[in-house]
Parts: sequence; C-alpha cells; structure tokens
Amino acid sequence: MGTRIEAVATAHGHGWKLGRGALHLTDVAAQTCLDRAGDRATQLDLLINAGLYRNGNVAEPALAAIIQEDIGANPGGHITYGHHGTFSFDILNGGCGVLTAAWIVDGFVGHGAARHAMIVAGDVDPSPSTSQDFPFAPAAGAMLVAHADDSSGFQQIELRTFSEYASLFEVDLTWKPHEGFLGRGRNVIEVREAPSFASRCIDLATSVGAAFLDRARLRPADIDLLITSQYPTSFARGVANGLGIPFACLPTVAPELVATHTAGPIAALEAAVTSGEFRHARRTLFVTAGAGITIGVALYAHEVL
Repeated sequence: MGTRIEAVATAHGHGWKLGRGALHLTDVAAQTCLDRAGDRATQLDLLINAGLYRNGNVAEPALAAIIQEDIGANPGGHITYGHHGTFSFDILNGGCGVLTAAWIVDGFVGHGAARHAMIVAGDVDPSPSTSQDFPFAPAAGAMLVAHADDSSGFQQIELRTFSEYASLFEVDLTWKPHEGFLGRGRNVIEVREAPSFASRCIDLATSVGAAFLDRARLRPADIDLLITSQYPTSFARGVANGLGIPFACLPTVAPELVATHTAGPIAALEAAVTSGEFRHARRTLFVTAGAGITIGVALYAHEVL
C-alpha cells in the first residue's frame, strides 16, 4: 500500500498589502488543487500546513485550522459516528516542510488509516514595512494525496539536519530605536543569509542524496525526474550536477515561482505535471533544503517496482 499524489496547484501574488497574503494564496492553491482532482474538501482526512511566513507573523491559531474552515473541509463541531471529519495542524520545518508533511501523511494514508490528505504551504513577506532583505517570492502551493492499494507512491523519505551550519541562514526580530512612527522605534524582522549558504545547501544535499540512492540501490540514471526546492535559486541545478542527474530531468518552473520558499517543491511538481514529465517518469527524486541546515530526500515511484 502507498501514498499517491493526485493533484497539485500553486498561487502567487504581490504581498499582503494587496490582499494576497499567505492565507489567501494558500486558500486559492488548495481549492484549485481540489478542483483539478475533482474532489471535495469534505473528503479530506488530514490537512497539514507547512507554510512559515504568514501575514503579520500570526502564530495562533494554527493556520491549517483557518484554511480548513475557508475551503469547507468539515470545519467545527463534534464528529459523530458515521460522519467524516478532518484533522488539521501546522508543522514548521522551513524549506523541508512539504517533505516533512509527506512523511507524516504517509504514516496515515499509506497504511490506509486515512484515504485523502492535503499538504499546503505558503509564504509572503510577513510585514513589508518592518522587514529587511526578505528573499522569498510570495506564493503558495497545495498537494493532494490519496491511498494507493498497491505500493506505488512515496517509497522512502529521509530528513537530516546539520545544526553546525544553522548560522548560515537566520531570521531575527530586532528593535530599531530610531525607526517607526515619529522615530519612536519599532521591531524589524531581519533575514541574514551568509554568502556560503547556497553552496553549503548544495554540498549537503548532494552528499545526503548520493547516500540515499546508494541505500536504495539506484544510480543517477535510474532517476527520471528531479523535484527540488526553489530556494536557494541555484539549488536545483547544483544538486542535479552534484548527483550526476541530467538537467533535462529538472522541470521548468514558472518565473513568478522562482525563489518560492516552503511551496518550492510543489511549484516544481506542478510544472512537471503540466508538461507531462511527472506522468511519464518511472522514478522521481525529491530533494529539498532549508535553514538548519535541513536536507530532505524522498523517492516516489509511479508504478509498482
């Protein structure tokens, strides 16, 4: 039994000031994903939000619960015998959030305890007037998965964190005493990225990915499609080069989704679905990276191997 990808979708915007915040974009992506699959939100057993940067840095309630209500996935009330409910929650693991959610979902859907689940992720500059050097594109994505009676779908998922490199990408809330209204001071979100962050992500992903393929007894030539994070922007081609996988195995992501953060793998996957590359690939390798530095790797089989 396995966990099979049914549909994916993305949405992009220009920042929360124009009404295109993380919540709105994620709602749009989730509803579009359901429409593409021909499914109803009430069919969802699980809804996991992996988005990190949201409007105004709101932490509570869990954004997943708000998205659940917005798309009509069995919101509120008590679940009674014979009626369907949806369990929703947030997970926070940056650029590896989608694969972390996939790992959690596979434990339920792959074994048949749940039949349908959705993973959503979206990020925008949480407060454009009080942030500096925010590097990510405003975008969201949604991925719908379903139980497979055979062993197709996600095969293995691995996550590793190299905390010795945590300082290469940090986000802090800093008090600026002479900024803000009448110069009375304000808090400013500062994103600090070391020049070596991108290259270190590529090196670590290459190492983890190569070891992953060795354990799976696969060669780079056995991979038909490579789905990666879209940030750092050099990551996809760097990992392909490091693993010896041809650049032709990388889908062409829409320009407006380049530099997407948590939804990056979904953006690449949507491009592959649209082009037909995903449908025709026998094996797909997912490789993601995020602050920490955390690396995620997963193997997806499109048929029983």
